[in-house]
Amino acid sequence: MTETVRPSAVAGMPDGVPAVPNPPAIDGLRFRRLVRPDDLTALSDLGNLCNAADGVSARSTPEDLANWYSPTSHFDPDLDILLADVDGQPIAMARAGWELDNDGGHDYATWGVVHRDWRRRGLGSALLHWTEARQRQVAAGHSLAIPKRMESWSMVQEVGRNALLEVNGYAPVRYWFDMERPDLEHIPDSSLPDGFEFRPAREEDAREAWNVEIAAFRDHFGGMDQTEDAYRQQLNEPNRDISLWALVWHEGRIVGESLNRIKRAENEALGVKRGWVIAVAVLADFRRRGLGRAIVAQSLRQLREAGMTSARLGVDAENPHGALGIYEGLGFSVVERGRIYRKPLSPAPAHPEARGSSRRPAR
Repeated sequence: MTETVRPSAVAGMPDGVPAVPNPPAIDGLRFRRLVRPDDLTALSDLGNLCNAADGVSARSTPEDLANWYSPTSHFDPDLDILLADVDGQPIAMARAGWELDNDGGHDYATWGVVHRDWRRRGLGSALLHWTEARQRQVAAGHSLAIPKRMESWSMVQEVGRNALLEVNGYAPVRYWFDMERPDLEHIPDSSLPDGFEFRPAREEDAREAWNVEIAAFRDHFGGMDQTEDAYRQQLNEPNRDISLWALVWHEGRIVGESLNRIKRAENEALGVKRGWVIAVAVLADFRRRGLGRAIVAQSLRQLREAGMTSARLGVDAENPHGALGIYEGLGFSVVERGRIYRKPLSPAPAHPEARGSSRRPAR
């Protein structure tokens, strides 16, 4: 009988990326590239285990990762993800990638997870330093005139992650809240002003809804990937269900929206019936007319009709348009707090160590 060898068993380091600096002395430790789709189930399990250990309620599926880890012009899964294996089992991973910020700068992501049984051995530090080296490599191909910073998101309860970031020079620059409405009873009656109406979403509305999201969030902190690749990822989101969207129309166009979802696998894992109010957006010319409140109330009704019993949303703690007060007025309260960490991106070393080709990947 011929033995079948999994591709991940023979995968090596990504071609042309920096070596892992100061790797810890762990028997059987091997760093390698991501193999899709073979690794996605193990990585989903790893991320969910880490979230459970840290008290973070988010859960992912292999299907989620297949979409999130698909290649874009700002992220190459073959070069921007690094796995750490022991005896063929992934115990940690790191991910890079970058976004254009609304302030004109570039945000270079540094993120990763380490299995709870393998923490405090230097693995998280080694992977963070590798991710920073990879991001310096990518940033070297971008204009010198562009402001550049490393960026990492975390929840307040992720004590180990926060300590690692802070000891490596990151500082929190912004905070966000996850807010929850614990039931979907007694939803306030918030109607739209005259001349505005809700209409059921159609597939042909997807592009316009995407453009409204981009336009509405242009004056917010941070940024979002506005490329066609990102739009494709939104269309391929496993939890996408346009029947849950709340779209406000006025004079033949969408002027406000919420692109709601139900994360059914996450709900099953957590034993909840929770819907998410996603990307509440109102175009600038139509703010201060009660549209945001009406959109959220309509979203709650639609989630209730879909069988949900609670709802969550995320919001910038310093949202410039009073969103926090709107959500509190509709029965939401803060249940989790997150931080956005940043530090300036320093220049790459004069002679960075690399494995494989020294060619910088085209971006």
